[in-house]
Amino acid sequence: MKRIISVILLVVVLFILSETNPGRSEYIEFMTHAAMDQSSNVLEKGILSLAGNKVFDIGTTHTDYMLFTIYKTDFTEIGMGQVTCIGVFNQFIPISKKE
Repeated sequence: MKRIISVILLVVVLFILSETNPGRSEYIEFMTHAAMDQSSNVLEKGILSLAGNKVFDIGTTHTDYMLFTIYKTDFTEIGMGQVTCIGVFNQFIPISKKE
């Protein structure tokens, strides 16, 4: 009986993970808002609000593992570094940032 409950619980957790796996568009919005929050210049905030989604979309790659997704945003060419985040439970958790 304990084994059946464990299997059912595992299936429920896996289902919840797969249903709450955030998509690329949510990640782009997250990165845009995070960059706007870090910016102290009004001009930078204005540029990010107008073109931030397109800029972050171009520099972002993702690997979907069905239960979670790993997103990598690479701006090393323009001196902003690389950010790696994991998307799980409709949240984004930064796991590394390289300058």
